[in-house]
Amino acid sequence: MQQHILENLSKSELLREMKPAFLEALAEIAVERTLVSDETLFMQHQEATGFYLICTGSVKVYRIGGDGREQVIHQFGPGEIVGEVPVFQGTAYPACATAVKKSRLIYFARNRFVELGRRQPEIFLNMLAILSRRLRQFVELIDDLSLKDVTARLAKYLARGCDSGSSCVVELELSKSALASRIGTIPATLSRTFKKLQDSGAIKVSASKIHILDCELLASIASGEKLGDL
Repeated sequence: MQQHILENLSKSELLREMKPAFLEALAEIAVERTLVSDETLFMQHQEATGFYLICTGSVKVYRIGGDGREQVIHQFGPGEIVGEVPVFQGTAYPACATAVKKSRLIYFARNRFVELGRRQPEIFLNMLAILSRRLRQFVELIDDLSLKDVTARLAKYLARGCDSGSSCVVELELSKSALASRIGTIPATLSRTFKKLQDSGAIKVSASKIHILDCELLASIASGEKLGDL
């Protein structure tokens, strides 16, 4: 058994409270997988046989509409779980997942995971908590797409994790097209919106790095305040 698998399991929000003996049993059914940038992990409607724990890198989860357009739902990083819904449903993946950059993951087959869970039911309670958080994220995403304009949606995306009154730097890992999809717009509109936020003094754009110059202003824009009203 490789020690680094156990270390990654113990860092996961899903598994960190589990007993060492359970983590060791889980490590025995773990299968490591490495993805290169833009490699697909699974596709929407594909039969789901298990889920993944991200060790390094990041994975974006998105849905493809009937017209072929892509809507990014969320981007997941180290310690987070991807594709966990089938653990309860036993059906197909409801969305697609693709590596944003080179990523290392650990795969758990559904049937073997459920078998372990029957011996330690706490794992299912932890997973239900994760599913509840995901549901809140989806409701928030729907609310943003329905009620906020593109400027507010981009400001909210950039403002995450930025303390009020302090400056910070946001490293954009998503491509321009993927970020545009994430906030429900197109790349051309995204570029104009970045310029609008930069002209307001809230941010400074430097390649893939966004310098947050005024967190309070950015938060106000994210809440729905119009630039002309500030």
